[in-house]
Amino acid sequence: MAWMLTLARSRALDHLRRRDEALSHPEPETLIEDHEQPDLNPAQLLSTAQRDQCLKAALERLEPLPRQLLALAFFGGLTHEEIAQQTQLPLGSVKSHIRRALTKLQRLLKQADIGAEAFTS
Repeated sequence: MAWMLTLARSRALDHLRRRDEALSHPEPETLIEDHEQPDLNPAQLLSTAQRDQCLKAALERLEPLPRQLLALAFFGGLTHEEIAQQTQLPLGSVKSHIRRALTKLQRLLKQADIGAEAFTS
């Protein structure tokens, strides 16, 4: 029974993830222009693109649940407590999943020769 409930929960989460589309802005012409790094040279752009591709590949190698929890924490800006409430997981489990996912992500990025310093610049 526990296995069947876990399977049903996983399928429901997968279904919700597939439905989660980016919200479009009602007035796109009023959006602020991105002036983040306007004067990057082609080598810097290539380096940034490669770094981003490595990060994406590393994230894809994580299990779905830890990847989702990381996304909620880092891209969604939620606290561990908010994630626990939203996912209905125990707080300790959320913290453990995130910590293990970060450790694995760090290891995967080191294997790809990309350290944490590449993501701080």
